[in-house]
Amino acid sequence: MNKRANLGGGCFLKLNIFINKEINHFIELAAKKMGTSKRNVISIALADILNKSYTQDEIEKLKESIQLDYATTVTINEHVAKKIDRISRYGISKRLFFGYLICDYFYRYYHYFITKDEIDEEKEVNTERDYLQIKLDKTVKDKIVEYCEKQYISINSLFSYYILNKEITVKSFHIKEPELLYLTLGKNVKDMIRKKAIEMNVSYRFFLNLVAAQICQDLSL
Repeated sequence: MNKRANLGGGCFLKLNIFINKEINHFIELAAKKMGTSKRNVISIALADILNKSYTQDEIEKLKESIQLDYATTVTINEHVAKKIDRISRYGISKRLFFGYLICDYFYRYYHYFITKDEIDEEKEVNTERDYLQIKLDKTVKDKIVEYCEKQYISINSLFSYYILNKEITVKSFHIKEPELLYLTLGKNVKDMIRKKAIEMNVSYRFFLNLVAAQICQDLSL
């Protein structure tokens, strides 16, 4: 990983990884659908991957079943880099070790990001973006912002990830001190907000507050 300085004074690093062309295609389509970048899609996967431990036997099985043939680079921050360095890689280079884990993650959970129909190259993904403004409780917003900064994931991407496929089980929320949150979302995501809000018989603003509460609950924020 090579370090570089950020214009704002922070420090970021480049993580070079090998994945494969099939997974790269999944990630590209998911990024378009979510109205975000490949980096954000991979960062969502990394945040989950880095909270788990892996045995050498598990990694050996991945090496046997997954072929890595596509080089790509992901920008990460120092917090993520430190978590990466703490994981035992059993003598495997970072670019191969995390390549296997990222490929395995998307083979298992691609449906959280993209449908089988959308993976078909004949079906185009709508890349239009829409803008939303909502009021959240300040404490909730601050927790989500802090999490996204630590994991180096955009807030838009985290909300898109939850909206598209996560089950929203939280049914209420409280706003003690309202604060605005601005979201830039893919049109597909905005259409899903409208659909789910109608199904729940709530406004889209109410639904997005439930999404925010679900994020905090799931991530123990």
